[in-house]
Amino acid sequence: MQLPVPIDEAFPEDAGRESPALACVLEYAADSFIALPVHAGVELVESPRLVPVPGMAHFCRGLVAWQGRQLPLIDLQAYLGGVDAPAATPFVHVLIVAYQVAPSLPIDYGAFCAPSLIRMVEVLDSDQCPLPVGQARWDNIAISCFLHRGRAIPVLEPSRIFTSPVSPVIP
Repeated sequence: MQLPVPIDEAFPEDAGRESPALACVLEYAADSFIALPVHAGVELVESPRLVPVPGMAHFCRGLVAWQGRQLPLIDLQAYLGGVDAPAATPFVHVLIVAYQVAPSLPIDYGAFCAPSLIRMVEVLDSDQCPLPVGQARWDNIAISCFLHRGRAIPVLEPSRIFTSPVSPVIP
């Protein structure tokens, strides 16, 4: 039996239009931005309790307790700047992110320092642009890049940060 299929009268005129997607944009340091796929941003935690862990990599501020888990807190300014980079400015929020290494594996979580609140922005396919120059790590952690208000904003894949070696090589 064939099911009736309603005809969408609006489809032909919408065929040439791009549909926007949403991205979470985070200013991780002064005038420095990254984006995350909207499904990756789970929760913004205010004034989290931080547990320092001796011997952690320079870019890991410690562990943050969240829903019965201890999550590594990554300082993106230090991570992207290398060993000599100063720690990010004091932060009030932590952005909890979700990632999945492979479809058959469970979802896992991590956290980024969030010196400012995240912003949701609409992105079109036509906004795609090359990754910013001057940062060798973008190729390893970004899945795309888009232009927003005249600035290139890399879209990060959290699993590429949280599952990478503890001390990535600084080129």
